[in-house]
Amino acid sequence: MTDLWTQTHWYAIHTKPYREEQAASNIGRLGVDVFLPKIKKAKPALSRRVITFKPLFPGYIFARFCPFPYLHSIRYARGVNRIVCADGLPIPVDDEIISMIHSRMDEDGFVNLASCELKKSQNVLINDGPLQGLVGIFDPDMSDGDRAAILFTTVEYQLRILVEKSSLTPAPVH
Repeated sequence: MTDLWTQTHWYAIHTKPYREEQAASNIGRLGVDVFLPKIKKAKPALSRRVITFKPLFPGYIFARFCPFPYLHSIRYARGVNRIVCADGLPIPVDDEIISMIHSRMDEDGFVNLASCELKKSQNVLINDGPLQGLVGIFDPDMSDGDRAAILFTTVEYQLRILVEKSSLTPAPVH
């Protein structure tokens, strides 16, 4: 128990809604390492694509600190809702989890959620855009960079379309 209070670990910080940046900035001013992993998300807007930047974990940031001197200051920093705890004790986040997130970051500093886990002929779910909710078959051979080909097949016809890879996830198995 003493180790928790006197050693430095990563901790998850629950922020106030849409205040991840504010909380990260205020905690960073304390001299604490802060990690706010973000993703790029392309959204269709009329005749063009708009790139937005969002937290990977909305409402949460990570901070690396020793609880004994910093717990109170972090708990009451602007933008912070609470430090994730169990029975009143902050719960350390394993260094491997933080390292894994860092390993997925691209050269721009954003976490790459590209469909690396998607495999050819796998059923995928489209998560946004006009085709949101449809399930198709992933075809990486027909992709062009940020987009992937999705095959839709019915008894009457077969249709292949290109969609943003960032809007795809593996389809749930029923």
